[in-house]
Amino acid sequence: MTSALRVTVGSGASGAVIPPDFLGLSFETPTLHAPAMVTQSPALVRLLNGLGTGVLRVSGDSVDHTQWLPSPSAPAPWAAATLTPADLAHLAALMQASGWRLVLGLDLGHPMPAVAVEEARAATASLGPALAALEIGNEPDLYTRPPAQPFRSQLGASPLRPAGWGLGAYEAESETLATALTEADVRTPLWGPDTATSRWLTGYAADRRIAVSALTLHLYPLDRCQRGRLTRGPSADSLLSPNLRTRDAQLIGRSVAVASGYALPLRVDETNSVACAGQPGVSDTFAAALWALDVGLTAAREGAAGLNFHGGLGACNAGGTLVAPWYSPLCTLADGQLGARPEYYSLLLLRALEGCAFLQARYRTSHNVSVYALRAPDGTQRIVIDDEDVPAGRRAGTPPGSAPTGRAPGPVDVVVQTDPSYSHGSVMRLSAPSVYARRGVRLGGRALRSDGSFPGTVPARIAGGAGRFTVPISAGSAALVVLHG
Repeated sequence: MTSALRVTVGSGASGAVIPPDFLGLSFETPTLHAPAMVTQSPALVRLLNGLGTGVLRVSGDSVDHTQWLPSPSAPAPWAAATLTPADLAHLAALMQASGWRLVLGLDLGHPMPAVAVEEARAATASLGPALAALEIGNEPDLYTRPPAQPFRSQLGASPLRPAGWGLGAYEAESETLATALTEADVRTPLWGPDTATSRWLTGYAADRRIAVSALTLHLYPLDRCQRGRLTRGPSADSLLSPNLRTRDAQLIGRSVAVASGYALPLRVDETNSVACAGQPGVSDTFAAALWALDVGLTAAREGAAGLNFHGGLGACNAGGTLVAPWYSPLCTLADGQLGARPEYYSLLLLRALEGCAFLQARYRTSHNVSVYALRAPDGTQRIVIDDEDVPAGRRAGTPPGSAPTGRAPGPVDVVVQTDPSYSHGSVMRLSAPSVYARRGVRLGGRALRSDGSFPGTVPARIAGGAGRFTVPISAGSAALVVLHG
Protein backbone atom coordinates (compact mmCIF):
# COMPACT_ATOMS: atom_id res chain seq x y z
CA MET A 1 0.00 0.00 0.00
CA THR A 2 1.33 3.43 -0.99
CA SER A 3 1.30 6.27 1.52
CA ALA A 4 1.86 9.99 0.93
CA LEU A 5 4.52 12.32 2.27
CA ARG A 6 3.87 16.03 1.72
CA VAL A 7 6.84 18.37 1.48
CA THR A 8 6.55 22.15 1.42
CA VAL A 9 9.60 23.96 0.08
CA GLY A 10 10.23 27.41 1.54
CA SER A 11 10.81 30.39 -0.72
CA GLY A 12 12.84 32.45 1.77
CA ALA A 13 16.53 33.18 1.92
CA SER A 14 18.86 30.34 0.97
CA GLY A 15 20.99 28.52 3.52
CA ALA A 16 24.47 27.05 3.23
CA VAL A 17 25.96 26.60 -0.24
CA ILE A 18 27.72 23.35 -1.18
CA PRO A 19 31.24 24.40 -2.28
CA PRO A 20 32.92 23.00 -5.42
CA ASP A 21 35.53 21.05 -3.44
CA PHE A 22 33.07 19.68 -0.89
CA LEU A 23 33.63 16.05 -1.88
CA GLY A 24 36.87 14.31 -1.14
CA LEU A 25 38.49 10.94 -0.59
CA SER A 26 41.02 9.84 2.02
CA PHE A 27 43.65 7.13 1.53
CA GLU A 28 45.98 5.41 3.94
CA THR A 29 49.67 6.02 3.12
CA PRO A 30 50.38 2.46 1.84
CA THR A 31 47.79 3.09 -0.89
CA LEU A 32 50.44 5.24 -2.59
CA HIS A 33 52.16 2.01 -3.63
CA ALA A 34 49.07 0.57 -5.33
CA PRO A 35 49.59 0.09 -9.10
CA ALA A 36 46.79 2.55 -9.94
CA MET A 37 48.52 5.26 -7.91
CA VAL A 38 52.00 4.54 -9.23
CA THR A 39 50.83 4.67 -12.85
CA GLN A 40 48.15 7.35 -12.42
CA SER A 41 45.73 4.86 -13.95
CA PRO A 42 43.30 6.45 -16.46
CA ALA A 43 40.49 4.64 -14.64
CA LEU A 44 41.48 6.25 -11.34
CA VAL A 45 41.62 9.67 -13.01
CA ARG A 46 38.12 9.12 -14.46
CA LEU A 47 36.75 7.99 -11.10
CA LEU A 48 38.13 11.13 -9.47
CA ASN A 49 36.87 13.34 -12.31
CA GLY A 50 33.41 11.90 -11.78
CA LEU A 51 33.39 13.57 -8.36
CA GLY A 52 34.49 16.98 -9.66
CA THR A 53 37.59 18.79 -8.45
CA GLY A 54 37.84 17.42 -4.95
CA VAL A 55 40.39 17.00 -2.19
CA LEU A 56 42.43 13.82 -1.70
CA ARG A 57 43.80 13.27 1.79
CA VAL A 58 46.72 10.89 2.37
CA SER A 59 46.91 10.09 6.07
CA GLY A 60 45.00 7.82 8.45
CA ASP A 61 46.25 5.44 11.13
CA SER A 62 49.23 4.53 8.96
CA VAL A 63 50.62 8.06 8.77
CA ASP A 64 52.00 7.92 12.32
CA HIS A 65 53.92 4.80 11.27
CA THR A 66 55.15 6.21 7.93
CA GLN A 67 58.83 6.95 7.41
CA TRP A 68 60.09 9.58 4.97
CA LEU A 69 62.94 8.11 2.92
CA PRO A 70 64.55 10.80 0.76
CA SER A 71 66.94 8.22 -0.73
CA PRO A 72 66.87 4.42 -1.05
CA SER A 73 67.51 2.80 2.33
CA ALA A 74 66.06 0.20 4.65
CA PRO A 75 63.04 1.46 6.64
CA ALA A 76 63.05 1.50 10.42
CA PRO A 77 61.49 -1.48 12.27
CA TRP A 78 58.52 0.64 13.32
CA ALA A 79 57.67 1.79 9.78
CA ALA A 80 54.45 0.29 8.45
CA ALA A 81 54.80 2.38 5.29
CA THR A 82 57.31 4.63 3.58
CA LEU A 83 57.05 7.84 1.59
CA THR A 84 59.65 8.72 -1.04
CA PRO A 85 60.23 11.49 -3.59
CA ALA A 86 58.93 9.07 -6.25
CA ASP A 87 55.64 8.73 -4.32
CA LEU A 88 55.31 12.53 -4.24
CA ALA A 89 55.96 12.68 -7.98
CA HIS A 90 53.20 10.13 -8.59
CA LEU A 91 50.82 12.16 -6.43
CA ALA A 92 51.72 15.36 -8.27
CA ALA A 93 51.01 13.70 -11.61
CA LEU A 94 47.66 12.39 -10.35
CA MET A 95 46.66 15.81 -9.03
CA GLN A 96 47.55 17.41 -12.36
CA ALA A 97 45.64 14.81 -14.37
CA SER A 98 42.52 14.97 -12.18
CA GLY A 99 42.46 18.61 -11.13
CA TRP A 100 42.25 17.55 -7.48
CA ARG A 101 44.26 18.96 -4.57
CA LEU A 102 46.14 17.05 -1.89
CA VAL A 103 46.15 17.11 1.92
CA LEU A 104 49.21 15.31 3.28
CA GLY A 105 49.59 13.99 6.81
CA LEU A 106 52.93 14.21 8.63
CA ASP A 107 54.10 11.56 11.09
CA LEU A 108 53.79 12.68 14.71
CA GLY A 109 53.69 9.16 16.13
CA HIS A 110 57.48 8.96 15.85
CA PRO A 111 58.33 12.68 16.10
CA MET A 112 61.41 13.82 14.21
CA PRO A 113 60.79 17.47 13.34
CA ALA A 114 63.80 17.80 11.04
CA VAL A 115 62.68 14.78 9.00
CA ALA A 116 59.09 16.03 8.84
CA VAL A 117 60.30 19.44 7.65
CA GLU A 118 62.35 17.76 4.92
CA GLU A 119 59.29 15.79 3.83
CA ALA A 120 57.09 18.90 3.84
CA ARG A 121 59.61 20.85 1.77
CA ALA A 122 59.81 18.03 -0.76
CA ALA A 123 56.02 17.83 -0.96
CA THR A 124 55.73 21.58 -1.46
CA ALA A 125 58.33 21.55 -4.22
CA SER A 126 56.78 18.56 -5.96
CA LEU A 127 53.09 19.49 -5.75
CA GLY A 128 53.16 23.28 -5.71
CA PRO A 129 49.68 24.82 -5.50
CA ALA A 130 48.11 21.35 -5.70
CA LEU A 131 49.19 20.83 -2.07
CA ALA A 132 46.19 22.23 -0.20
CA ALA A 133 47.34 21.58 3.36
CA LEU A 134 49.49 19.61 5.77
CA GLU A 135 48.19 17.80 8.84
CA ILE A 136 50.27 16.94 11.90
CA GLY A 137 49.52 13.40 13.02
CA ASN A 138 46.28 11.44 12.84
CA GLU A 139 43.73 11.07 15.66
CA PRO A 140 46.10 12.20 18.42
CA ASP A 141 43.28 11.92 20.94
CA LEU A 142 43.69 8.12 20.59
CA TYR A 143 47.49 8.06 20.95
CA THR A 144 47.30 6.57 24.46
CA ARG A 145 45.33 3.55 23.20
CA PRO A 146 46.86 0.55 21.44
CA PRO A 147 45.85 0.13 17.78
CA ALA A 148 42.67 -1.83 17.11
CA GLN A 149 43.15 -5.57 16.79
CA PRO A 150 42.77 -5.77 12.97
CA PHE A 151 45.64 -3.32 12.48
CA ARG A 152 48.18 -4.64 14.99
CA SER A 153 49.97 -6.82 12.44
CA GLN A 154 50.87 -3.60 10.60
CA LEU A 155 50.97 -0.98 13.34
CA GLY A 156 52.10 -3.01 16.35
CA ALA A 157 50.27 -3.47 19.63
CA SER A 158 51.71 -0.55 21.62
CA PRO A 159 50.14 2.89 22.02
CA LEU A 160 52.01 5.87 20.60
CA ARG A 161 52.03 7.80 23.88
CA PRO A 162 51.89 6.92 27.61
CA ALA A 163 48.80 7.27 29.77
CA GLY A 164 48.12 10.85 30.78
CA TRP A 165 49.35 12.35 27.54
CA GLY A 166 46.63 14.71 26.30
CA LEU A 167 45.64 17.85 24.43
CA GLY A 168 48.28 20.08 26.02
CA ALA A 169 51.08 17.66 25.16
CA TYR A 170 49.78 17.30 21.61
CA GLU A 171 49.66 21.06 21.18
CA ALA A 172 53.23 21.41 22.46
CA GLU A 173 54.56 18.72 20.11
CA SER A 174 52.66 19.95 17.07
CA GLU A 175 53.67 23.55 17.86
CA THR A 176 57.32 22.51 17.79
CA LEU A 177 56.85 21.01 14.33
CA ALA A 178 54.79 23.97 13.09
CA THR A 179 57.51 26.37 14.23
CA ALA A 180 60.14 24.30 12.43
CA LEU A 181 58.05 24.41 9.25
CA THR A 182 57.77 28.18 9.45
CA GLU A 183 61.51 28.58 10.06
CA ALA A 184 62.15 26.40 6.99
CA ASP A 185 59.89 28.72 4.97
CA VAL A 186 57.25 26.03 4.36
CA ARG A 187 54.14 28.16 3.80
CA THR A 188 51.62 25.40 3.09
CA PRO A 189 48.50 25.84 5.27
CA LEU A 190 48.05 23.60 8.30
CA TRP A 191 44.82 21.81 9.21
CA GLY A 192 44.09 20.29 12.62
CA PRO A 193 43.59 18.76 15.10
CA ASP A 194 42.43 15.79 12.95
CA THR A 195 40.89 14.08 15.96
CA ALA A 196 38.75 10.94 16.16
CA THR A 197 36.16 12.79 18.25
CA SER A 198 35.18 16.39 18.89
CA ARG A 199 36.33 16.43 22.52
CA TRP A 200 39.51 18.39 21.84
CA LEU A 201 38.03 20.70 19.24
CA THR A 202 37.01 23.62 21.47
CA GLY A 203 40.20 23.62 23.55
CA TYR A 204 42.38 23.34 20.46
CA ALA A 205 40.62 26.21 18.72
CA ALA A 206 40.63 28.39 21.83
CA ASP A 207 44.37 27.99 22.51
CA ARG A 208 45.32 28.93 18.94
CA ARG A 209 48.91 27.80 19.51
CA ILE A 210 49.10 26.79 15.86
CA ALA A 211 47.88 28.99 13.02
CA VAL A 212 45.60 26.48 11.30
CA SER A 213 43.45 27.48 8.34
CA ALA A 214 40.76 24.83 9.00
CA LEU A 215 39.54 22.70 11.88
CA THR A 216 39.31 18.99 11.11
CA LEU A 217 37.77 15.98 12.81
CA HIS A 218 36.65 12.48 11.92
CA LEU A 219 33.18 10.96 11.86
CA TYR A 220 32.36 7.26 12.07
CA PRO A 221 28.82 6.78 13.37
CA LEU A 222 29.34 3.10 14.23
CA ASP A 223 32.28 0.92 15.31
CA ARG A 224 33.02 -2.74 14.70
CA CYS A 225 35.63 -2.88 17.50
CA GLN A 226 35.02 -2.60 21.22
CA ARG A 227 38.09 -1.99 23.41
CA GLY A 228 40.19 -2.63 20.35
CA ARG A 229 38.74 -6.08 19.61
CA LEU A 230 36.50 -7.15 16.76
CA THR A 231 32.85 -7.78 17.60
CA ARG A 232 29.92 -9.13 15.61
CA GLY A 233 29.44 -5.59 14.33
CA PRO A 234 26.45 -3.36 13.57
CA SER A 235 23.68 -4.03 11.07
CA ALA A 236 22.33 -2.06 8.12
CA ASP A 237 19.34 -1.21 10.27
CA SER A 238 21.68 0.43 12.80
CA LEU A 239 23.48 2.39 10.09
CA LEU A 240 20.22 3.76 8.68
CA SER A 241 18.66 4.54 12.07
CA PRO A 242 16.96 7.96 12.41
CA ASN A 243 18.48 8.30 15.89
CA LEU A 244 21.98 7.89 14.46
CA ARG A 245 21.18 10.48 11.78
CA THR A 246 20.06 12.96 14.42
CA ARG A 247 23.17 12.34 16.52
CA ASP A 248 25.49 12.91 13.56
CA ALA A 249 23.69 16.12 12.61
CA GLN A 250 24.06 17.46 16.15
CA LEU A 251 27.77 16.56 16.27
CA ILE A 252 28.49 18.24 12.94
CA GLY A 253 26.40 21.28 13.86
CA ARG A 254 28.22 21.77 17.17
CA SER A 255 31.61 21.35 15.50
CA VAL A 256 30.76 23.86 12.77
CA ALA A 257 29.67 26.31 15.46
CA VAL A 258 33.03 25.92 17.26
CA ALA A 259 34.92 26.55 14.02
CA SER A 260 32.72 29.50 13.06
CA GLY A 261 33.36 31.06 16.46
CA TYR A 262 37.01 31.37 15.45
CA ALA A 263 36.29 32.32 11.81
CA LEU A 264 37.51 28.92 10.58
CA PRO A 265 35.94 26.36 8.25
CA LEU A 266 35.20 22.88 9.58
CA ARG A 267 36.05 19.89 7.39
CA VAL A 268 35.25 16.28 8.24
CA ASP A 269 38.48 15.09 6.65
CA GLU A 270 37.91 11.40 7.40
CA THR A 271 34.56 9.67 7.50
CA ASN A 272 32.79 6.45 6.66
CA SER A 273 30.16 4.06 7.90
CA VAL A 274 31.74 1.74 10.47
CA ALA A 275 35.09 2.31 12.18
CA CYS A 276 37.67 -0.49 12.50
CA ALA A 277 37.87 -1.18 8.72
CA GLY A 278 34.13 -1.46 8.16
CA GLN A 279 31.45 -4.09 8.56
CA PRO A 280 31.10 -6.69 5.78
CA GLY A 281 27.51 -6.99 4.62
CA VAL A 282 26.86 -3.39 5.68
CA SER A 283 29.69 -1.06 4.69
CA ASP A 284 30.08 -2.67 1.26
CA THR A 285 26.36 -2.63 0.41
CA PHE A 286 23.77 -0.20 -0.91
CA ALA A 287 22.83 0.65 2.68
CA ALA A 288 26.14 2.50 2.94
CA ALA A 289 25.29 4.48 -0.19
CA LEU A 290 22.01 5.66 1.34
CA TRP A 291 23.87 6.57 4.55
CA ALA A 292 26.63 8.43 2.67
CA LEU A 293 24.09 10.47 0.70
CA ASP A 294 22.35 11.52 3.89
CA VAL A 295 25.47 12.32 5.92
CA GLY A 296 26.86 14.31 2.99
CA LEU A 297 23.74 16.45 2.73
CA THR A 298 23.49 16.80 6.50
CA ALA A 299 27.09 18.02 6.76
CA ALA A 300 26.61 20.45 3.88
CA ARG A 301 23.38 21.82 5.33
CA GLU A 302 25.06 22.32 8.73
CA GLY A 303 27.80 24.34 7.03
CA ALA A 304 30.74 21.90 6.89
CA ALA A 305 33.33 22.79 4.24
CA GLY A 306 33.59 19.21 3.03
CA LEU A 307 33.86 15.50 3.69
CA ASN A 308 36.61 13.05 2.81
CA PHE A 309 35.35 9.46 2.55
CA HIS A 310 38.10 7.18 3.81
CA GLY A 311 39.39 4.01 2.20
CA GLY A 312 42.05 2.64 -0.09
CA LEU A 313 42.49 0.69 -3.29
CA GLY A 314 42.68 -2.82 -1.85
CA ALA A 315 40.82 -5.86 -3.15
CA CYS A 316 37.06 -5.53 -3.61
CA ASN A 317 36.39 -9.11 -2.46
CA ALA A 318 38.43 -8.79 0.74
CA GLY A 319 38.50 -6.33 3.60
CA GLY A 320 39.24 -5.60 7.19
CA THR A 321 42.68 -4.07 6.62
CA LEU A 322 44.11 -0.56 6.44
CA VAL A 323 44.27 -0.44 2.63
CA ALA A 324 41.22 -2.64 2.04
CA PRO A 325 38.51 -1.51 4.46
CA TRP A 326 35.02 -2.77 3.66
CA TYR A 327 33.76 0.79 3.45
CA SER A 328 36.18 2.06 0.78
CA PRO A 329 34.30 3.71 -2.13
CA LEU A 330 37.00 2.42 -4.52
CA CYS A 331 38.68 -0.98 -4.67
CA THR A 332 40.52 -3.31 -7.04
CA LEU A 333 38.72 -6.13 -8.85
CA ALA A 334 40.08 -9.64 -9.28
CA ASP A 335 41.28 -8.80 -12.81
CA GLY A 336 43.32 -5.86 -11.51
CA GLN A 337 40.90 -3.20 -12.76
CA LEU A 338 39.56 -0.52 -10.44
CA GLY A 339 35.99 -0.86 -9.29
CA ALA A 340 33.54 1.10 -7.18
CA ARG A 341 31.44 -0.01 -4.26
CA PRO A 342 27.83 1.22 -3.92
CA GLU A 343 28.91 4.21 -1.83
CA TYR A 344 30.64 5.78 -4.83
CA TYR A 345 27.29 6.18 -6.59
CA SER A 346 25.94 8.32 -3.78
CA LEU A 347 28.98 10.58 -4.17
CA LEU A 348 28.15 10.91 -7.87
CA LEU A 349 24.70 12.14 -6.89
CA LEU A 350 26.16 14.59 -4.36
CA ARG A 351 28.44 15.91 -7.10
CA ALA A 352 25.33 17.09 -8.98
CA LEU A 353 24.51 19.42 -6.06
CA GLU A 354 27.71 21.46 -5.89
CA GLY A 355 26.98 25.17 -5.95
CA CYS A 356 23.42 24.65 -4.71
CA ALA A 357 22.04 26.52 -1.67
CA PHE A 358 19.79 24.83 0.88
CA LEU A 359 16.14 25.82 1.19
CA GLN A 360 13.75 24.95 3.99
CA ALA A 361 11.86 21.70 3.45
CA ARG A 362 8.95 21.13 5.84
CA TYR A 363 7.43 17.66 6.19
CA ARG A 364 6.26 15.10 8.74
CA THR A 365 6.35 11.35 8.23
CA SER A 366 6.42 8.05 10.08
CA HIS A 367 8.69 6.64 7.37
CA ASN A 368 12.49 6.63 7.62
CA VAL A 369 12.76 9.24 4.86
CA SER A 370 14.87 12.40 4.67
CA VAL A 371 14.10 15.22 2.25
CA TYR A 372 16.43 18.09 1.32
CA ALA A 373 15.57 21.07 -0.87
CA LEU A 374 18.12 23.23 -2.67
CA ARG A 375 18.27 26.03 -5.21
CA ALA A 376 20.82 25.66 -8.02
CA PRO A 377 22.73 28.59 -9.54
CA ASP A 378 20.64 28.20 -12.72
CA GLY A 379 17.43 28.80 -10.74
CA THR A 380 16.20 25.21 -10.75
CA GLN A 381 15.09 23.60 -7.51
CA ARG A 382 16.62 20.27 -6.53
CA ILE A 383 14.85 17.97 -4.11
CA VAL A 384 16.72 14.98 -2.71
CA ILE A 385 14.62 12.18 -1.25
CA ASP A 386 16.48 9.48 0.70
CA ASP A 387 14.26 6.55 1.78
CA GLU A 388 16.27 4.55 4.31
CA ASP A 389 13.55 2.11 5.30
CA VAL A 390 15.01 -1.38 5.75
CA PRO A 391 12.89 -4.34 4.54
CA ALA A 392 11.23 -6.43 7.22
CA GLY A 393 12.85 -9.72 8.11
CA ARG A 394 16.43 -8.42 7.83
CA ARG A 395 16.55 -6.02 10.74
CA ALA A 396 19.16 -5.95 13.47
CA GLY A 397 19.83 -9.41 14.90
CA THR A 398 17.77 -11.21 12.23
CA PRO A 399 19.74 -13.80 10.23
CA PRO A 400 19.65 -13.40 6.43
CA GLY A 401 16.98 -15.52 4.75
CA SER A 402 14.75 -15.80 7.83
CA ALA A 403 11.04 -15.11 7.70
CA PRO A 404 9.93 -11.47 7.81
CA THR A 405 9.50 -10.12 11.33
CA GLY A 406 7.05 -7.37 10.45
CA ARG A 407 5.25 -5.54 7.69
CA ALA A 408 7.56 -4.55 4.87
CA PRO A 409 7.74 -0.79 4.29
CA GLY A 410 5.84 0.15 1.17
CA PRO A 411 6.44 2.82 -1.45
CA VAL A 412 5.83 6.47 -0.65
CA ASP A 413 4.31 9.11 -2.91
CA VAL A 414 6.28 12.26 -2.12
CA VAL A 415 4.15 15.32 -2.96
CA VAL A 416 6.30 18.43 -3.35
CA GLN A 417 4.62 21.82 -2.98
CA THR A 418 6.72 24.79 -4.08
CA ASP A 419 6.52 28.10 -5.92
CA PRO A 420 3.89 27.92 -8.73
CA SER A 421 6.43 29.23 -11.22
CA TYR A 422 7.98 25.76 -11.38
CA SER A 423 6.13 24.18 -14.28
CA HIS A 424 7.80 20.83 -14.96
CA GLY A 425 10.30 18.46 -13.44
CA SER A 426 12.36 15.30 -13.80
CA VAL A 427 13.77 12.62 -11.51
CA MET A 428 17.08 10.73 -11.39
CA ARG A 429 16.94 7.65 -9.16
CA LEU A 430 19.63 5.98 -7.07
CA SER A 431 18.64 2.32 -6.80
CA ALA A 432 19.83 -1.25 -6.24
CA PRO A 433 18.20 -4.69 -5.99
CA SER A 434 18.07 -4.22 -2.20
CA VAL A 435 19.78 -2.29 0.59
CA TYR A 436 21.98 -5.38 1.04
CA ALA A 437 23.13 -5.44 -2.59
CA ARG A 438 26.84 -5.21 -3.35
CA ARG A 439 26.26 -5.00 -7.09
CA GLY A 440 23.59 -3.79 -9.45
CA VAL A 441 23.59 -0.17 -8.24
CA ARG A 442 22.28 2.34 -10.75
CA LEU A 443 22.17 6.13 -10.88
CA GLY A 444 19.60 7.37 -13.35
CA GLY A 445 19.43 3.83 -14.71
CA ARG A 446 23.15 3.77 -15.55
CA ALA A 447 26.19 2.02 -14.12
CA LEU A 448 29.88 2.87 -14.24
CA ARG A 449 31.76 1.58 -17.27
CA SER A 450 34.70 -0.75 -16.76
CA ASP A 451 37.10 2.10 -17.59
CA GLY A 452 35.90 4.15 -14.60
CA SER A 453 33.77 6.59 -16.61
CA PHE A 454 30.09 7.24 -15.98
CA PRO A 455 27.90 7.44 -19.09
CA GLY A 456 25.53 10.05 -17.66
CA THR A 457 21.85 9.78 -16.95
CA VAL A 458 18.58 10.31 -18.78
CA PRO A 459 16.18 11.82 -16.21
CA ALA A 460 12.54 10.74 -16.32
CA ARG A 461 9.66 13.21 -16.34
CA ILE A 462 7.49 13.44 -13.23
CA ALA A 463 3.83 14.20 -12.88
CA GLY A 464 2.68 17.66 -11.90
CA GLY A 465 3.03 21.34 -12.63
CA ALA A 466 2.32 24.81 -11.26
CA GLY A 467 4.46 24.13 -8.19
CA ARG A 468 2.95 20.76 -7.25
CA PHE A 469 4.65 17.48 -8.18
CA THR A 470 4.29 13.83 -7.15
CA VAL A 471 7.28 11.49 -7.02
CA PRO A 472 6.84 7.81 -6.06
CA ILE A 473 9.76 6.45 -4.02
CA SER A 474 10.45 2.81 -3.18
CA ALA A 475 11.76 1.80 0.24
CA GLY A 476 15.53 1.57 0.28
CA SER A 477 16.20 3.98 -2.59
CA ALA A 478 16.88 7.65 -3.24
CA ALA A 479 16.05 10.22 -5.90
CA LEU A 480 17.11 13.63 -7.14
CA VAL A 481 14.21 15.72 -8.42
CA VAL A 482 14.95 18.76 -10.58
CA LEU A 483 12.18 21.35 -10.95
CA HIS A 484 12.29 23.89 -13.79
CA GLY A 485 10.61 27.26 -14.02
